[in-house]
Parts: sequence; structure tokens; C-alpha cells
Amino acid sequence: MTEHMKTGIEGLDNILGGGIPKGQTVLLAGSCGTGKTILCQQFLFTGAKEFNEMGVYITLSESRDRMLKNLESFEFYDKELIESDKIKIVDITQDARLMNLEPLTVKGIMNMVTSIIRDSDAKRVVIDSVTAICNSLGNERNVRDFLFELGLQMQYLDCTSIFISEIAPMKFQYSVFGVEEFIADGVILMREHEEKGDLIRTLQVVKMRGVSHSRNRHIVEISTKGVELKPMFEI
Repeated sequence: MTEHMKTGIEGLDNILGGGIPKGQTVLLAGSCGTGKTILCQQFLFTGAKEFNEMGVYITLSESRDRMLKNLESFEFYDKELIESDKIKIVDITQDARLMNLEPLTVKGIMNMVTSIIRDSDAKRVVIDSVTAICNSLGNERNVRDFLFELGLQMQYLDCTSIFISEIAPMKFQYSVFGVEEFIADGVILMREHEEKGDLIRTLQVVKMRGVSHSRNRHIVEISTKGVELKPMFEI
């Protein structure tokens, strides 16, 4: 039987039959403000709190201090998990500058990411965002090589990972380069739906290998509890 990793979001765990299948890589695609970061942080804090699993959040888009400040208002946030290094938030762009890895290369990024995960003994990993890394690699071949190798490394390291993909608002797409979704085991799409002048956040599981799941869109509500899902008809 497939072992699942709970995300801490009840509606999403129900859709996936218990959570993300262990060891899989999920592409989480969405535009700014759709709730991607919060969903990923819930995934990490749920693992640390409920299952004693180490988590790593590798960011290229936001500083560690700013991210922690934004997390303080959520009930799932636990400062002790950060202080004890159960959850690590690593600003890879700052580390790259310190290690003289600019311009960033496939090999340099890969070595940095894998060493962070290995040193942390992480079982849950988030990369925010894979789009930012790919933009720095120069061409589609480098992007393909990087994503393929990254997926393999996650398997070797026995990690369940989420790669954030930044896409344009109001667009039905999964990635900028069009290759990311084919390498990932799963794709979750977070979009905005316009209803009577209001923008409503939605979530849709597009694919998840080894899981029979609904592909319906669900409403995303963000509160102090974090991300919550509701059926679309409740609009």
C-alpha cells in the first residue's frame, strides 16, 4: 500500500486519499497571492508537529526573516520548531553569493540544494520557486537537465517534495518553460476565479501518480488556521 504524507489541509488530504504519496515530487503552480507559500508551510509544520519529520524550505523569492514574520499570525506556526531546526528556512540566493556561485549553474545549485537536504536529514522539502532557478539557467536544455536531476536527487534522498511554479494570473498553465509538469509526479494548480467582480482562490489536483483523485476545482479560504478547502458549489 502507498504511504501518504499528510499536508495538514483536510480537504486536500481527502482528495489525495490521505496526503501526498511518500517520495513523490509535486509541482505546485499558481500566481502571486493564491496561497502557495502558506500551503507549503502547513505541509512542513504538519510533518514536524505530528510525525517528527524534518522539513526544509529553500527560498529564492523571499528572505528568511520576512517569511517568518508573515507566518507568525497562523495557528500552525510554532517558533520552537524553527529554533530547534526541525524546520529550516534557507535563503539560497544569499548562500550562493557567499559561496561565489553567481551566475548560478546547474551543478552549483544542485550541490547546494542536496547538501542542505542531506545535512538536515529532511523528509519534507519545499523549493520556492523552481521557476526562479530555471530563469537563471539560461536555456531550455539546462532547465530540463536541472529538473530531471533534481527529481532523481529527491528520490535518492527519500524526500517528499513540493516545487513551487510561478505562473501568470488568470492563465491555465502549469509552468513557464512547459517541461516542469512532465517531470513532476503530481501537479496541483492554484488559480483565481472571477465571480461577480470578486477574485476567488481555487485549487485543483491535476495529476498525482498512483492516486485516484478528483480533478474538480475547490474554493481556497485562507484564515489564521491556514489554507482550507470548500466545494466549488458553495460560491
